[in-house]
Amino acid sequence: MPGVQKNFDYFSYDSDDGSAYCLRGDDDWGNAAASGGSACAGEPAYGRATTRRSPRFAIFRDPTTFRTFRGVVYTPAAYAALTVGTSTRVVDYPGSATPQTYTLVKKVPERIPSTVVGRQLADHA
Repeated sequence: MPGVQKNFDYFSYDSDDGSAYCLRGDDDWGNAAASGGSACAGEPAYGRATTRRSPRFAIFRDPTTFRTFRGVVYTPAAYAALTVGTSTRVVDYPGSATPQTYTLVKKVPERIPSTVVGRQLADHA
């Protein structure tokens, strides 16, 4: 039996502010219906995630081994459809003969930096 290898691809990410980007993600998760992933179609690259700007994602955990899987959720609709405690994800990992079922333990919302427009006061004469 061949070893389990992680593959990556680019998927279309729909931001909460209506912008669309290409974002790299796990191939198995991106092709799953729960992630909301679809093929990237020429959108600009999302860029590097920082402490101020990051995509929304879901964290799944195996209740036996406490291993976790963190996957980007590509659309707001897919994010809303996930339910903590009941949504599951089947994960293959090296060294295991059978896939493991992970349960959703946390949903992390998208972070988008905001700008504040200063007041425009009249100059003193």
